Amino acid sequence: MTGRGGAVSNGPLFRGAAQMKATRYRVLAIGILAAFLCACATPTVVQSVKPGDHALTCAQLQNEFVDAERFRAEADAEKSVTGGNVVRALFFWPAILGTVANANEAIAAADSRKVNLANIMNQKNCAIPTTPVVLSNPASNPAPAGSSNQQSTEAQLTELKRLFDANLISKDVYLERQKTILDGRAN
Repeated sequence: MTGRGGAVSNGPLFRGAAQMKATRYRVLAIGILAAFLCACATPTVVQSVKPGDHALTCAQLQNEFVDAERFRAEADAEKSVTGGNVVRALFFWPAILGTVANANEAIAAADSRKVNLANIMNQKNCAIPTTPVVLSNPASNPAPAGSSNQQSTEAQLTELKRLFDANLISKDVYLERQKTILDGRAN
């Protein structure tokens, strides 16, 4: 087959190669888009109620409570300025929205888990952990000498107040534990 100017063209074969090349680019673009969509941070979303919760001992319930608090703190940290979030913002800003939505879902699930565990601990007369989880390295930010007891007391009272304000503990329990924390400080 002869084209204009006497050049030979392959006709349908040439068009088929061009279509294959375009299809490869489409597949590559879809793959890159999928990779960016999967790049959203996925903090751990815990189950708020687990089947064996009521059979747990006080120590096991307290460990579960601390784990839920840790999951919440990790999810909350995902919403801050992290290296991953900066990269997401630079290359594919909608991933930031996915990260925040995932983090909010994980925070809500962790809070729901803590409420469930606190209710079970109240039914069993177990102590609810009052020390908040901190994700930073304590060695990198040493406290001045003599201030650890004060900080610990303040943290315990703050967490106790938060539990009371969230209606996780009764006023009687709040006042009793507040007295216990303050009495421990006097020693």
